[in-house]
Amino acid sequence: MNRREFLRATGSAATLSLSGRPGLARTLPEVGALHRLMEETPRERVAAELAALIRDGLDHRRTLVALAVATSRSVQPFPHVGFKYHTVLALQSVHLTALNLPDEERWLPVFWALDYFKRAQEQERRASGWIMGPQPELVARTAEAARRSLIDALDRWDLEAVDPAILDYARLGTPAQLSEILFRYGTRDLREIGHKVIAVQNVHRLLPIVGPEYAPPVLRSLAAALQNHGYDPNPATRDLPSDRTWREFQTMLGEIPRDWKQGRRDDAARNELVRTLRKVPELDAGRAVIDLLKHGVSTDSIWEALFATAAELVLRRPSVVPVHAQTSANAFHHVFRHAQAEDTQLLALLQSAAFMPGFRRRVGNARPDLRVDELEALPVPGNGAEALRDAFSELPRDRVSGARKALHYLLHGGSAAELVASARRQLAHRGRHSHDYKFTEAAVENYREMAPTAWRDRVLSASMVYFIGSESAPSPVSREALHLLG
Repeated sequence: MNRREFLRATGSAATLSLSGRPGLARTLPEVGALHRLMEETPRERVAAELAALIRDGLDHRRTLVALAVATSRSVQPFPHVGFKYHTVLALQSVHLTALNLPDEERWLPVFWALDYFKRAQEQERRASGWIMGPQPELVARTAEAARRSLIDALDRWDLEAVDPAILDYARLGTPAQLSEILFRYGTRDLREIGHKVIAVQNVHRLLPIVGPEYAPPVLRSLAAALQNHGYDPNPATRDLPSDRTWREFQTMLGEIPRDWKQGRRDDAARNELVRTLRKVPELDAGRAVIDLLKHGVSTDSIWEALFATAAELVLRRPSVVPVHAQTSANAFHHVFRHAQAEDTQLLALLQSAAFMPGFRRRVGNARPDLRVDELEALPVPGNGAEALRDAFSELPRDRVSGARKALHYLLHGGSAAELVASARRQLAHRGRHSHDYKFTEAAVENYREMAPTAWRDRVLSASMVYFIGSESAPSPVSREALHLLG
């Protein structure tokens, strides 16, 4: 479908300027027509079609909603909640990047997301031909009945039953009530290197933008992602390692003092937890956190240890799997901050700690000398702006030097806001992969959630190793978008 056919089909051709000429009345497409345009237009033409609509006044919000619907309908979270499914998982990160860019660059992440969707759609068509089926019939008559059905389907890992159940509860319950269930089940297993809790965070942030009218495909996609247990047998009928920590931690919650939210800041305990997480297995990681809570240490100090551990793992091995130590910690922290039930908050904290040993094993023996608390600043000549440019010019040639120069910049009065803005601009112009967006926004948010100390400067500096550098080539998608938008 090209733009003229699209406008004719939606009844807009009479009022929308096909040439973008000023002075003519314009009727822009509704989301339903726009997501069909995205789904049906070939990859080689879709950027030009979107650019024409943008020149005619298409807004960012409507485009994001259409992308959320199109990706959810066209790419399934199977066989993995990852790989091609990142076209869904990365959307909230794309949105955050776009919101924080100058006006003239704000559309670049959206064009990247659209192109990435078309690539993922092609992969899905070749692999399975899958497309989301018709919306199931509604079953429940009351919110309580819908809630019970959804929990029962999730507990049984019943993919078929969860599809109508989540739509019933979205229709009959409140958004907050639905979120509580999604938060809890998003934390329940250690599969898919954290993608399930990342998927929950993604949808929780997108739903207020998507609205109830276009939420169903987004929710159906998420529900299916939560039920993916890979090649394992049904976890409801087995005692599998990936599910063990969630069950064990629930039995330990009674050990945690009721006043755990009134804990004190303790930098020494934070540093000790980082050292502990370098060597213990999954259950012991959670037990170490519980022990700190018993001794009155604040959750802020514990989260700072988790963010630092995640940053250190990426520092030691800046590759795709360790990156998820940072992105999953960010998603678990999102659940911790937004869940209302204390049990869910605590499970998010404990499961985030339990994920770290698995990522540590993936890093293996790579650069054991690189530790976030021992990272040495590398002096940078020149003023602040020159020093920042120098740090980004090291990437990707010498990532550790880039991190060390960033640390020098921050410790000597450099602006973290300028560093973050530079990271986002490099990402918009040069980013090529979903993890570029996911990691950058997770690292930035983790930094923002920490107390303003030299410790958080270390964590942000370590994250430089996976930021996009100024020496990377501009992406073909961004070049085309800038050309199309004039």
